[in-house]
Amino acid sequence: MQRRDGIGRLATALKYRIEELSKSANRHVGLSGMKTLKPFMKEIIITDAQFPLPAIKPEGTITPTPVAPQFLPPEARDMEEEEQHEEGGEGGTLRSAPQHGNGDVGLVIYIEKWGFKDAMSYYEPKVVVSVRDEHGKVVEAVQETPIGRSNISYVVFENTVWVQTPLNHMSDKSAIFFEFKHFKAKKGKKSIKAYAFLEMDEIKNGPITLEVYKKPAVYKRNKKPTLLSVKPLYLHLDLTVRQVGPQTID
Repeated sequence: MQRRDGIGRLATALKYRIEELSKSANRHVGLSGMKTLKPFMKEIIITDAQFPLPAIKPEGTITPTPVAPQFLPPEARDMEEEEQHEEGGEGGTLRSAPQHGNGDVGLVIYIEKWGFKDAMSYYEPKVVVSVRDEHGKVVEAVQETPIGRSNISYVVFENTVWVQTPLNHMSDKSAIFFEFKHFKAKKGKKSIKAYAFLEMDEIKNGPITLEVYKKPAVYKRNKKPTLLSVKPLYLHLDLTVRQVGPQTID
């Protein structure tokens, strides 16, 4: 119900923004409000995200009527184009190494493989990587690996993820989430199968294995997650902590 309400509020916000641009009306959305909708539009696909404009209420019943791009406000068209670009197809949406300042501590994550008892059954498997604060909010652009390959016990990725935010700019209660996404051919849609997360006090140089939990991801970490299986299953990573500048890492 929360997701449906959020989608209804989103539709109303877009309608109000069109009225603001076409009729010079003040519907309390504005350019700043449109910018806050971008992370919401990403999160609502996989979770019951909280709508960022509490004053906006859904109007009537949601119907699946498409809106032609030329009738959308320009900010919405920009977000739609960026979403299409960032989907990335088979190539994923991994970002290049960021430019950190002197003294900043960066993190590079090598995603080796993800253990599943039915690893061969997944079509177009990918890993969605998001950095989140203690409230579960995304703090940088979400990244997605290219399609992995499966063997009997693992889905193998062997991809490098450059975390864009320096570790020293994050709260010690932040965490990095890894969500296993695949395509369900029978339903014709993408789905999250499971997730794992890495907390700040676990970050150190070298290999690490993370437990795998049932969806949906508990981004706030305010309740205990449930293991996906009684069989030991792990996400296998290798971490590299890098400090910029003349200082050395303790």
